[in-house]
Formats: sequence, C-alpha cells, structure tokens
Amino acid sequence: MIEALRTPRLMIRRFAPEDYDDFAAYHAHPLVRRYMPGEPMDPERAARYLADQAVLDERELKRWHGYAVVLTATGTVIGDVGVFLASAEEGDIGFQFHPAHHRRGYGREAMTAFLGYVFGTLDLTRVTAGCDRGNEASAALLTRLGLRRQTPDAVDGALRFAMTRP
Repeated sequence: MIEALRTPRLMIRRFAPEDYDDFAAYHAHPLVRRYMPGEPMDPERAARYLADQAVLDERELKRWHGYAVVLTATGTVIGDVGVFLASAEEGDIGFQFHPAHHRRGYGREAMTAFLGYVFGTLDLTRVTAGCDRGNEASAALLTRLGLRRQTPDAVDGALRFAMTRP
C-alpha cells in the first residue's frame, strides 16, 4: 500500500477527507478544467470521492486510483496524480495541478516518483496516458517523462501516449 512517496519538495499520498478544501480549490478552477471533459464534482461528490480514495485497495482493477500531491513546505494539496488499473499489467495515468503551481516542475517531480511506484510497487508493464490535443503543456510533460506518442490518436481526437516498463 502506498503510504507516502517523497521527493525533494513533494509528498504523494492517499487522499484524506480533510483534503477537501485544497482539492475543491483546484478541481473547480477553470484553467484546470479547460481540457477535461465534464463538470467539476459538486461538493457532496467530491467529499465521497476523497473518502473512497482514502480506503481503496491500491490493486483493485477497473478503478481510478487518485493520490494527493502535497507541497511539503506548506502541507497544501496542490494537485493529484493517479492511475486507472485496466489490468494487473497495464494502467492509464493522469495528473492535474492547481494553476498557481504550474511551471515550477512539480508535475514532472510528482509523476517521476509516481511512475516509479506504478512500475515498481504495482509491477505494471505498460502505462498509457491521454490529453486534449490543445493541452500542449501536458503533452510536453508526458514526452519528457518518456512516454511516446501513439498513432493513430484516440477516436475523440485526444493525443495518446504509452510507455513500457523501463
């Protein structure tokens, strides 16, 4: 079970119900939602999501596993990373961060640590990821992390990336 992954500036850990205010602050932000389908979670749904993620079996298949990214200097949840476990061998990764913390290297730092967990602890052999065609920053981050662009793109026009265990 993931207790906490630590990097020089961040901690990646399970969500807890008390993360609600920080989670709601970035999750509903228009810049965060710009490239994501659907609407932000309403307060009740967000609270249920955090409570569910806090106790979810980390190896449960066909489920999204989201983890809080905490700025250790302040204890603030600044974003999240996660993986949808499609099978015991493959998962689809994702991330989102509060815009106040963009362009500081937190995404790369968090995802580098998280990929180590996904390929190491979870023992996946392949990860995929997708992002909206207009989301150049996420596409660039996925490329810097070592994922390769797949062709053709997804049916909905999203860019698709993949990586096998290093």
